[in-house]
Amino acid sequence: MRRVLVTRAREDAERTAEELRRRGFAPLIAPVLEIVATGAATPAETVDAVLATSARAIRYAGEGLTALRAPFFVVGAQTAQALAARGVQAQASAPDVAALTALLQSRFAAPSRFLYLAGHDRKDDLESFLRARGHAATTVETYEARAAQALGGEAAAALAADEIDAVLHFSARSASIFLALAEGSTGARVVHCALSEEVAGVLRAAGCADIRVAAAPDQASLLAALEAVSR
Repeated sequence: MRRVLVTRAREDAERTAEELRRRGFAPLIAPVLEIVATGAATPAETVDAVLATSARAIRYAGEGLTALRAPFFVVGAQTAQALAARGVQAQASAPDVAALTALLQSRFAAPSRFLYLAGHDRKDDLESFLRARGHAATTVETYEARAAQALGGEAAAALAADEIDAVLHFSARSASIFLALAEGSTGARVVHCALSEEVAGVLRAAGCADIRVAAAPDQASLLAALEAVSR
């Protein structure tokens, strides 16, 4: 197995493709999502802290970001780095949302006010936590992932010619979009590598035959699942 289709947004797909080449695969990038800024303004209201769970939320935030005087609590080293690139240092960086909520619970025992910079499509974990603890939060959607209208020509041709060995699926939404764009032309021998059981569920519902699920929801585990098939 050597030719692998990468369907995530181009910025992320380029990094994944680089790692695939390093491991001896031949990646073909065909983004089914396009990341665009919403243009939403960053409010100048007074808050106790600013929250962000993705680097994109920081990169696509408006100029008002640097005017915020509240401490930033973020998820992930990449988010902290994106913040630093804009001249702001994170007060704290947690490895995941669960760790962030635990940190907030210890730091903000009393009801507090937060500004949450986020994407349009996101899980409700952080916002549910804030509501349950009686906190007030203003959510600003700084970016959105728009569905592509078609697969790239090279990818469509490769699928039609049964030249794709595997497809990497990083989210349930992107898997659903890919399946719709592929219109059933994925080929019987294609291995579908899913980041999680949630993603795999979309593939199973569509009748995909060979599905491999990553042991953990991260790229390293997904590529490990791919390599296990190719041995």
